[in-house]
Amino acid sequence: MAAKRKQDSHETGDAKMKHAALKYAVAKAPVKPVEQDEAIHAVPSPARALQEQLHAHYQPLNKRLSVILVSLLVAFAFVGGWLAGTGNGGVV
Repeated sequence: MAAKRKQDSHETGDAKMKHAALKYAVAKAPVKPVEQDEAIHAVPSPARALQEQLHAHYQPLNKRLSVILVSLLVAFAFVGGWLAGTGNGGVV
């Protein structure tokens, strides 16, 4: 029970849509080709800028945590060696 399509383009609106599309294409400025002498500059990546900003923000935290971790490892090694040295000395 599909609707029967009108065959004439002026009845379906196809001519109006085609005319509007062609009018827009003419009104839009054409893209000019790149000349050989023209310098091409790369656009910086916004994702890379965000990644660098995140690294700059979290880098001090990483350094601080690594300093704390190394300090704790040295402290436990020192305390463990000190407690092992104060023992009975093993089997008599």
